[in-house]
Amino acid sequence: MDDKGLLHIDQRQGHVAIDMGLMNERQVKDATMQMLVKNATLATPRSFGQVALELGYLDQEGLAAVEMEERRRRRLITGYEIIDIIGSGTIATVYHAMQLTMDREVALKILHPCLASDPVFVRAYIAEAQAVSRFHHPNIVQGFDAGESNGFFYFAHEYLLGGSIADRLARGEEETRFSEGRLLKYLRQTTAALMHAWNVAVYHGDINPGNLLLDANGNIKLANLGVPRVAGLRTSGGVAMPGFVRCGPEYAAPEQLDKPDLVNPQTDMYSLGATFYHISFGVQPFTAPEGVPLAEYRRTAQLPSFSLESQEGFSAKYLRLIHDMLEVDPAKRPANPEELADRLEKFHQSTSDDSSVPGQVRTGVVPTSSAVSGRTSGRFSKRAIAPNSQSPERAFSLKRRDGVGRASPTRRWLIGGVVAGLGAVLLWLLFVSRG
Repeated sequence: MDDKGLLHIDQRQGHVAIDMGLMNERQVKDATMQMLVKNATLATPRSFGQVALELGYLDQEGLAAVEMEERRRRRLITGYEIIDIIGSGTIATVYHAMQLTMDREVALKILHPCLASDPVFVRAYIAEAQAVSRFHHPNIVQGFDAGESNGFFYFAHEYLLGGSIADRLARGEEETRFSEGRLLKYLRQTTAALMHAWNVAVYHGDINPGNLLLDANGNIKLANLGVPRVAGLRTSGGVAMPGFVRCGPEYAAPEQLDKPDLVNPQTDMYSLGATFYHISFGVQPFTAPEGVPLAEYRRTAQLPSFSLESQEGFSAKYLRLIHDMLEVDPAKRPANPEELADRLEKFHQSTSDDSSVPGQVRTGVVPTSSAVSGRTSGRFSKRAIAPNSQSPERAFSLKRRDGVGRASPTRRWLIGGVVAGLGAVLLWLLFVSRG
């Protein structure tokens, strides 16, 4: 099965019928439209196959063959049943699937068939996926299984309902904008995940909004940790795998533009900074002129300058942090996740998280030309969300100082009673002495 066929696994029976040569595209479109019209009025919905049968596009034998092939494709990987497609990248296609033996939903990543022909690449990919499965951290996507089935190589990890930060940025809705408090929460959690991996000398190599996933509680889960490191792997003949860049030029460190195989803590710090620049301001750090490849443009372009003074929605400390992660000179960036974590620990939050104070709102701004040179202008609202001090995932605690230096109500009553009693005794002694 080629890449096109693999991408159709999640689709309706019509795509299967086209692949099998039993229907053409016009018939599939007609049957689909008829199905939608019928299901708008019928109490019992009709399937695509049933409508195609009624229209004479398929006979009973053809329909049975289509249904059998669809089931086979959904069970392409033994032990899993594919439900829907999530997305497709340069290395693999990711599906929402059910792991049948464990009765749990998973994200099933299937390596593109064009890459499966290189045994060195496949071995490295599976080895990386198995290594990631051994990570156990609240901010790292948990891997479950990796291997080969029916000629396809796969990696299964936990399925997250919250989707990715990239999904929210793509929607462009007001509620997808993030306050500084929420951004710092995400940044702390991502840094904690990188620090956990860095302690065993594993670097990410492809940090971007698409690899920052959200769980049901709105916490960051870092995906693809370690796996993209094989993207720059060279074949036994010394030729780079075609079409692969370890980290996209939108988020890659300057030193990676000419050395895509270079991955270390400093390159991860830059990609993290570029990612949070995008999340903060709603635009990528670099936009090439029309017709100019971004990687080529970046070899001469500097990061758009932006004000490091406090502005509405962002503090000077936050802007300075993003600026430092995006330094062209690696030596001027945070040296590693631990150093970044130390800097993040110094931030003091004063607002409450949206999750604990529903409905709290404030406004912020996209940097204008004075803040981000030549990139964007205008305003958008942001939901004010700061880290929840009670959250178990919170990497950096804030010391609660409520009531420090104040007497408790009980103690105040006791002191008042003693003073009143002493006053009464003194008055009685005075009265007796005069009597």
